[in-house]
Amino acid sequence: VGQALVQDCVRRTREAGRSALVLSTKPEMTAAQRLYARLGFQRTPERDWEYAPGKGLLTFQLVLD
Repeated sequence: VGQALVQDCVRRTREAGRSALVLSTKPEMTAAQRLYARLGFQRTPERDWEYAPGKGLLTFQLVLD
Protein backbone atom coordinates (compact mmCIF):
# COMPACT_ATOMS: atom_id res chain seq x y z
CA VAL A 1 0.00 0.00 0.00
CA GLY A 2 2.80 2.42 0.89
CA GLN A 3 4.54 1.79 -2.41
CA ALA A 4 1.33 2.38 -4.37
CA LEU A 5 0.76 5.68 -2.55
CA VAL A 6 4.29 6.92 -3.25
CA GLN A 7 4.08 5.84 -6.89
CA ASP A 8 0.82 7.75 -7.26
CA CYS A 9 2.48 10.86 -5.80
CA VAL A 10 5.31 10.45 -8.31
CA ARG A 11 2.80 10.09 -11.15
CA ARG A 12 0.90 13.21 -10.07
CA THR A 13 4.13 15.18 -9.71
CA ARG A 14 5.19 14.21 -13.25
CA GLU A 15 1.75 15.10 -14.62
CA ALA A 16 2.05 18.51 -12.97
CA GLY A 17 5.28 19.07 -14.88
CA ARG A 18 7.48 19.26 -11.80
CA SER A 19 11.18 18.41 -12.00
CA ALA A 20 11.46 16.74 -8.59
CA LEU A 21 9.51 15.38 -5.64
CA VAL A 22 10.75 16.03 -2.09
CA LEU A 23 9.41 14.31 1.01
CA SER A 24 10.18 14.22 4.72
CA THR A 25 10.06 11.34 7.19
CA LYS A 26 10.87 10.70 10.82
CA PRO A 27 14.28 9.14 11.49
CA GLU A 28 12.70 6.07 13.11
CA MET A 29 10.63 5.26 10.01
CA THR A 30 13.31 2.99 8.55
CA ALA A 31 10.91 0.83 6.50
CA ALA A 32 9.65 3.96 4.73
CA GLN A 33 13.23 5.09 4.11
CA ARG A 34 14.07 1.73 2.51
CA LEU A 35 10.98 2.08 0.29
CA TYR A 36 12.00 5.57 -0.82
CA ALA A 37 15.53 4.36 -1.64
CA ARG A 38 14.11 1.41 -3.61
CA LEU A 39 11.99 3.85 -5.63
CA GLY A 40 15.01 6.00 -6.48
CA PHE A 41 14.82 8.75 -3.86
CA GLN A 42 18.13 10.17 -2.62
CA ARG A 43 18.78 11.58 0.85
CA THR A 44 19.08 15.36 0.98
CA PRO A 45 20.44 16.03 4.49
CA GLU A 46 20.93 19.72 3.69
CA ARG A 47 17.11 19.99 3.63
CA ASP A 48 16.46 18.18 6.94
CA TRP A 49 14.42 20.27 9.35
CA GLU A 50 12.77 20.34 12.79
CA TYR A 51 9.02 20.73 13.18
CA ALA A 52 9.48 21.25 16.94
CA PRO A 53 12.54 21.54 19.20
CA GLY A 54 14.32 18.17 19.11
CA LYS A 55 11.82 16.72 16.63
CA GLY A 56 13.65 16.37 13.34
CA LEU A 57 12.67 15.11 9.92
CA LEU A 58 14.87 13.60 7.23
CA THR A 59 14.31 14.62 3.62
CA PHE A 60 14.53 12.66 0.39
CA GLN A 61 14.32 13.82 -3.23
CA LEU A 62 13.42 12.08 -6.47
CA VAL A 63 14.58 13.93 -9.59
CA LEU A 64 12.09 13.34 -12.40
CA ASP A 65 12.90 13.03 -16.10
